Amino acid sequence: MESDNKERDKKEKEKAEYVEGLKKTITPLLFGILAGLISFFVVKNPTSEDGLLIAILMVMVQKFVYPFLHTSIKGAKDWIYISFMTVFSWFISFTLLLMILF
Repeated sequence: MESDNKERDKKEKEKAEYVEGLKKTITPLLFGILAGLISFFVVKNPTSEDGLLIAILMVMVQKFVYPFLHTSIKGAKDWIYISFMTVFSWFISFTLLLMILF
């Protein structure tokens, strides 16, 4: 009986960690795509750094979004991962949109 409870608690903890990891992956991807769309429609000169500024602002906005998602961000390692994923997805989405335009 006691081992069943420990096993169930372990599975619930693993599931919670999995869901939190998904939130930490999907949220930056969505914010990066949104930054790419905003950059595409707002920035008139694709060679300017204004698009990257929008991506960096989206990274900073996420600081206020994660508490609403009940997700804890612990330390620099999480922020480096979130920043990289946001900027990477911004770069890919902005580049694909520019390829369609030109």
